[in-house]
Amino acid sequence: MIKNLSQLKKKLITGVQFCITEHRRAEVIGERRVVNCADTTAIYSLKLNESDLPIQQPNGGRGFYLPWGKASSWELREDGICAQYSSPTNKTAETLIIAIRVFD
Repeated sequence: MIKNLSQLKKKLITGVQFCITEHRRAEVIGERRVVNCADTTAIYSLKLNESDLPIQQPNGGRGFYLPWGKASSWELREDGICAQYSSPTNKTAETLIIAIRVFD
């Protein structure tokens, strides 16, 4: 189980897959993605099995951008879901950015 943002950053490295379990845009829920590039500020990911499509390669081919933000903006749940919110103090469905499950 991931217990803090530091552990999440170490887990989400190039090649690691994750699934979007919650998102402010309903059409991406259930999408499986693969980390294409990760650094200290963000990860870039591509949709699994569609990474060769030009629309899946924004940001100079790196993929879709997800900044890490502050540790206080994350909720690391006991069920393994890692959720990021736009508000570190008001973690509600309205402030949810994304929730993911990282695969080993």
